[in-house]
Amino acid sequence: MDSLQIADQQWQRDAFTVSTCRQRLDLTWIHLQLAEKSYWAKGQPAAKTRRAIAGSLPFGLYHQQSQIGFARLITDYTRFGWLCDVMIDENWRGHGLGSWLATCVREHPELQTVHRWMLSTRDAHQVYQRLGWRVVQHPDMLMEFPPS
Repeated sequence: MDSLQIADQQWQRDAFTVSTCRQRLDLTWIHLQLAEKSYWAKGQPAAKTRRAIAGSLPFGLYHQQSQIGFARLITDYTRFGWLCDVMIDENWRGHGLGSWLATCVREHPELQTVHRWMLSTRDAHQVYQRLGWRVVQHPDMLMEFPPS
């Protein structure tokens, strides 16, 4: 079986860039945001952050050369994508950058055959609904395996 080779992608908006280039990611910034400022990964060790990024398609958001946002997609590049770890530095919120970042993920050329997009959020339903996301129509079809 051939391994999948995905070319780096980049989107530009004024002085902002979204990029999938892994070498450009500021892992220290990403880990700080996740481990100290998110509700879903609070206290997560740095090794777990690195492993999660390694197993997914990362999207960095930059103002000039500084990272100010991040998202990652867990995907098979064919049918399914789980958008997660979407975050914008608190100093840059309120400028539509999170919406633009999520839109860039959906516009990635290698993801155009994906037809099942999902995410989980506790507090940003309205943000995603403005972008066309909706509440799961058949939650009875979804299952989870909780850790013991």
